[in-house]
Formats: sequence, C-alpha cells, structure tokens
Amino acid sequence: MAFLFSEIKSIGFPAFLKVYLRSFFAQGSFSGKYRQNLGFAYCIEPAGNRIWEEAEQKKNFYLRHLEYFNANPFMFPLVLGAVIKMEERFRDDDGIREEDIRRFKLAVGQATGSVGDRYFWRALRPFAIVLGLLSAYFWGLWGVTVFLAVFNIPIMYLKWRWLLTGYRLGPRVVIEIKNKGLESTVSIMEALGSIVLPFLTLIFLAHPPYRLSWVSAGVCLLFLFSVFLFHKRQPPSRVLVASAGVAVVLGMIVF
Repeated sequence: MAFLFSEIKSIGFPAFLKVYLRSFFAQGSFSGKYRQNLGFAYCIEPAGNRIWEEAEQKKNFYLRHLEYFNANPFMFPLVLGAVIKMEERFRDDDGIREEDIRRFKLAVGQATGSVGDRYFWRALRPFAIVLGLLSAYFWGLWGVTVFLAVFNIPIMYLKWRWLLTGYRLGPRVVIEIKNKGLESTVSIMEALGSIVLPFLTLIFLAHPPYRLSWVSAGVCLLFLFSVFLFHKRQPPSRVLVASAGVAVVLGMIVF
C-alpha cells in the first residue's frame, strides 16, 4: 500500500486508475496491420497527459504508441506500466531513448502473447469451465456465476498488480513474465482440471439417482487412475484425454 501512494504520485492515482479501467477495452479496436496499437494508445493516454505538457511532445507520444503492437490482452497492463516508467525516464533523459521504448514494446508484447495464452486460455479458462460445470450440477444456474467469478476475479486482480509491477520494474519487467508463483498456480489448475473433468463426464453419463453408488465407485476408480498417471509424470493433457476415455467406458458400463 505504501508503494501505491508513494511511487505513483508523479503520475497520480486517478491517472493510473484510468489506465487500469481502459485496459479492459484494449481490444475495442483491432487492426490487421497494426494489431492492438489503437488499444494501447487509448490505454496509456491518461498517463501520457501527465508526463508530457507541450502539444508537440504529446503529438510525438501518441504517434510513438500508434505503431505496431501485439500482446496478450490480459497482460496488457504489465507492458503499460513498464512503458509509463520508460516514458518518464525518457522525459528526464535518464538513460532511455525513444528507440528503446519501441524495441521494448515489440519484444515484451510478443513474450506476453505466448506466456499469457498458457496462463489464461490453456489453464484458467478450462479450470473455470470445469468448476462452473461442477457447480451447475449441484446448484443449477449458479454454475454460470461460479464460472464468471473464477475466470474474471483473478484477471481483475492480476491486471492491477501487473500495472503497478510494470511501473515499478520498468524495462526489468521481463522477470515478472516468468513468475514462479504464477507458474505453480497454473500447473495446479491444469492438474485439477484434468482430474475433475472426467469425474463430471462419468456423473453425467450415470445421472439417474439410483445409480449414485455406481457413480461413487467410478469416481474413486477414476481418481486413482488419474493419480497413477500423474505419478508416472504424464502431462496434464494426456491425463485428461486418458481419464475422459475411461470415464466414457465406465459410464457405458453403468448404463
């Protein structure tokens, strides 16, 4: 909290909040040639208005950020925070040149694309879907709420955290892209999703209440099978496919 009010005072909390909120609309405009350049310029505008004062300086700032840019939309704030810090250092002639900002955006934007796809599309979204389906089985339409909460709350938190972290680290923000804590969380989500989804498949295939004992036995068997595969160091994707196949066979036997 001390960092929140001391380190960003040169930009101001209101400007940072605007950058954060605008990051949710970063893909409101998408170009086949320049990709997310308009979204990036729109997001960083409140900070740019605080950094640069003269009209010519602001014009160059906008033109600089209307160039090609492409990144994972959920990791946008990480790049935004770092670029805001670099713009300040460029203004103060503190070892940052205009070309450094351009090269940084190209390199880090591409890095967030590959890493972010694994974090959000291959881990968080499937995990949220599985929990939503599990919740829907027990609580009906509340499963939709569970899915939206599990998927969106981490994103809202990470966007704010990454905006501040990017501003604090500046060009060194690349160390945050491979955050070990986040990597561990992703691995756990992949593992849990690979185990829970086959359970759901089995439950839906043996839905009538009088088959509950068969479902319980099948779930226990499937759990042991999944643990065995993980013990053999099989990747989560292979565990998911194998477990789903076993779940289908068990469901057909129950019927």
